[in-house]
Amino acid sequence: MEAIMISIVVGIAVIMAASVQIIRMALAHEEKRLALKAGVGDAARLEQILAANTTEMAKLRQRVEVLERLATDDERRLSYEIAGLQGGRTPA
Repeated sequence: MEAIMISIVVGIAVIMAASVQIIRMALAHEEKRLALKAGVGDAARLEQILAANTTEMAKLRQRVEVLERLATDDERRLSYEIAGLQGGRTPA
């Protein structure tokens, strides 16, 4: 009889401990859900987008610089550079 009572008490303690753990997990999940709904996680995502845009902008600036140089360069130098890219032929 005493062993049954101890088993019941231990069983209730295990069930209570498991219930507390489940409630903690549910509360943590709810906090995360509310934080995402409030937009707390957006800062990191926005920083990644900003970094990608900054990199892309730097590449585009370099391209524009090359195009500006080609557009403002005298024809002789430009034709020599083009000929050099085509295999070393010099223009006539």
